[in-house]
Amino acid sequence: MDTVLARVIGLLASARDLVAAGVLASVAALFLREAVTLRAEASRLRAVLKALLAITLLAAGAVYALLIAPSLRWRPAAVWVALAAGLLLLGPTVVGAATGRRLAVPGLVGILNRAVVVLALLLAAAVTLMSAGFLALTEDRPVLIVDVTGETDAKIVRWAPPGQPLREEPLQRHHVVFREPGGEAVADAWIYGDQVAIKGRVLRLSPLLNVAGVPNLFELVYAHNGYTTAERHNAFPHLALKLEPMGPLAVHPLWQGLQARLLAAWERGAADGSTWAIRSATTESTYFPLAEPDGSPVKRTFRLVLTPGGLTSS
Repeated sequence: MDTVLARVIGLLASARDLVAAGVLASVAALFLREAVTLRAEASRLRAVLKALLAITLLAAGAVYALLIAPSLRWRPAAVWVALAAGLLLLGPTVVGAATGRRLAVPGLVGILNRAVVVLALLLAAAVTLMSAGFLALTEDRPVLIVDVTGETDAKIVRWAPPGQPLREEPLQRHHVVFREPGGEAVADAWIYGDQVAIKGRVLRLSPLLNVAGVPNLFELVYAHNGYTTAERHNAFPHLALKLEPMGPLAVHPLWQGLQARLLAAWERGAADGSTWAIRSATTESTYFPLAEPDGSPVKRTFRLVLTPGGLTSS
């Protein structure tokens, strides 16, 4: 069942790429056809209308390309579909220009055929944009790999729980390596406790900007340990590990004040529901386990992902 579902999803994704490639090529071909035949128009009114149509096609194609580009994959099949659509719409015009034959003014049937083509392109563009927008709003973006190696050791730790006397005893530590999605290590730590989480800051943009391919921005600040029960949380020590600046929001300390003022001004100036609205929030991921319920160490690799709602694990 899972295999069949995966194939269906793959076919739908491929079909969306084919349709989007066809729409882009068709709009480009229509623009070129109107531009090529513009000088051959004897009527000034028809020439002006043709120029306006060409400009409209160019603007519509540019907007569509901007919106669909982040999700479009130019596979060989998509390239062939684009070439076929372009030749189908532009071929007669190229042949006519090469042979010096003037294209006849379209009659009622020709106008209806063109209207059908335009409506079909509008429908296909709307369907692909809705699909691309849904993917942009639901897609998870890996930002950090948390590699819990399963290696442990013991270290003498001194701490004083709130309202209690100083304690000193050996605690089990777990070896955790934090990596970029590409695999490069950014931090290597030995952490005691039952689990570990990542603290960060997420700049959530408006859904319209997400659909247009502008992802939410983030910055990872530090990792910290945690415990599975309130009793253990109150009784055992806490540890935080500062991470190297990571993410699009990470800037040099000299610029952090300016960045904070600019983002605050942007957030104040963008009303709810605005196309450019942003929401900044300090958030943290769900916890990654370091030990099993029976106390044995966990050996597993986790992903920290950025979703439309913030940071989470997978």
